Amino acid sequence: MAHLKLPLEVILNVLDQLVGTPHGRQPIFDPLSLVTKTLRALTLTSHSIYPVASRYLYRHCLYVSDCVSYAYLRRTLGLELGGNHPQSLAYGQAGRNDELWNDAKVLQYITAAFISPMKTLNEDSKYNRATPMVRLPQIMDLCSIIGPMLKRLVLDMQPVYSPPSEVENARFSQRDSNIFLGMPNLEELVASYDVPDYFHLPPPNLKRLAITIQDLHDVAMRFCFSISTLQTLVLLRPVELSAADVNGLFSAYKGQSLDVILVDVNSNHRTPKDTRDWTDGDTVKIWEADVPTSFYGDDDDLILCDNWIWTHAVKGTLWAQDNRRMASWSEIQRRLTGPVHHIID
Repeated sequence: MAHLKLPLEVILNVLDQLVGTPHGRQPIFDPLSLVTKTLRALTLTSHSIYPVASRYLYRHCLYVSDCVSYAYLRRTLGLELGGNHPQSLAYGQAGRNDELWNDAKVLQYITAAFISPMKTLNEDSKYNRATPMVRLPQIMDLCSIIGPMLKRLVLDMQPVYSPPSEVENARFSQRDSNIFLGMPNLEELVASYDVPDYFHLPPPNLKRLAITIQDLHDVAMRFCFSISTLQTLVLLRPVELSAADVNGLFSAYKGQSLDVILVDVNSNHRTPKDTRDWTDGDTVKIWEADVPTSFYGDDDDLILCDNWIWTHAVKGTLWAQDNRRMASWSEIQRRLTGPVHHIID
């Protein structure tokens, strides 16, 4: 009996259905996801399916949450792991399928990535050695390879080992001093609060930025507002947010229209005293997003809000969350001094 092959367009349609979502927003699937497991299984079915399924894996499932998976990715990309690394291959052992990677066939499909390489223990190691923490230069050289085609990046630098000497080199070195300058296609960036400490400038064509800062300090403001293409900015609401901070957002933005979304639990949202009145010509609009609390209300607000941003970032739903316009101070005064129907409207 002859071996029948499905047409490529049929296979692609099936894979598109597999990774698709009802709301149209694209998650970055983690290793435990059924989508990731299915795509991984498909790579093992045949030589003809392997390259197609692999490209879908790298496009939709580049979820690097620990040092081991990070080391595997570096090894596949041909980057050095360092001497005596637990994930190093034996001499002469093939690290990847060259047919798939030659001429950068796969790199063009890497358009989204989650990178948060937590320190982990290599359970498969004979001596159970801990995998070394990822260092700052290893983030920089990885991004130099996958960065040019990225459209969406979720980057958590908190687990990265960054001694002062390497931080200073990242800040002031003329060569490869900013990973984001090599990401011309990046439109969405979700970053930990410390990213501006390493890289002072954002991607040149960024449209949506979420950063887990709770302090509008100079370095963060310069990072957020150094480009005019930005359309949406998600921040943790500063504890001591003032009318001067709101004015600072207005004066710092040089583009045409920006939505600033402040994230916090409902009880912490309030309009700072003497906040300016909004006008139809405002280029900046301030919004408030409520983070759900637990039934018992015993969660730390900052941790709760931080996790909320990361969770929705990976799911691809961060930018579509419900929010409401912050009231101006005169509106607050009107509600407080007017009749009852004004107070509750």
